[in-house]
Amino acid sequence: MGLFGKKKNEYEEASKNLNQTELASDRVITEELSDDDQRAATLVTSLKNGCPLILNFDNLEPMAANKLLAFFAGACFALDGKSVKINEKIYLFARKTDFFDGSLKELIDSIPRE
Repeated sequence: MGLFGKKKNEYEEASKNLNQTELASDRVITEELSDDDQRAATLVTSLKNGCPLILNFDNLEPMAANKLLAFFAGACFALDGKSVKINEKIYLFARKTDFFDGSLKELIDSIPRE
């Protein structure tokens, strides 16, 4: 590749590698959070590696919940991802490419919104 060669688009690459055997919803990590920065960092690494996260902030004090929500939202933004508020205490964080197969939308629609 030359100095001004065409840069690969991650969305094109991800859509080429889509297969119907593993949906994004099959890789989802669901977790009820505690105020643990080390665990939060591990979950962001999983998000970076292609595992969407459904996180429940219900057991956290408001200050800790806001801190972790900002942390995950920032990580999601940095990964060019998307966050979806499922209800007042539950959020989905995923990379944009994880939404391509439509399984995350189906999963979100199936969760009661209370």
